[in-house]
Amino acid sequence: MRDVVLWALGGLLAFLATAGAFLLLANFGDGATESDPIPRAKPSTAPDLEPPPVPLVLTMSEDRLEVLQRRPGQRLALDVENGSDEELPSVELMLDVVSENTARPNKRSYQQTLGPLAPGEATEVGFEIDLSLPMPAGTSEKANPGSEGQTREILEILATTPEGASAVKTAVLAP
Repeated sequence: MRDVVLWALGGLLAFLATAGAFLLLANFGDGATESDPIPRAKPSTAPDLEPPPVPLVLTMSEDRLEVLQRRPGQRLALDVENGSDEELPSVELMLDVVSENTARPNKRSYQQTLGPLAPGEATEVGFEIDLSLPMPAGTSEKANPGSEGQTREILEILATTPEGASAVKTAVLAP
């Protein structure tokens, strides 16, 4: 019994000595007053400095998205704008429509290429998309009446230029 008490007392003393040593070493730090390990950038005070322009801007209005329904042959329109000071010789647009239901993946991809865009120019681009629900082999629409519209569709649009500028826009359509 006496050995157990001595071991416990020795362990407690060793713990306290180690903790005290760490606290003592922590106080010997460089004395910096900021506890933030990553220094914050100081804001610019020059009033004439503006952030660099975004070279490529994609816009989709919510009104355009709200009218989409679960059927094929629908038009999705989006605006592409050249926000840079230089002409963009071409813009490659890729639209992916995927189902939120990962158990039944149904990815549909669409592509378009735009010609040159002058600085500040914006143009409307339209895609004919299919938002109809995929029917598994051997089933009919009447066999599964409650499944229509249960999952959401995710639209992802990627615009890229040969110079390396890119923009991404994502929208989730309500069921």
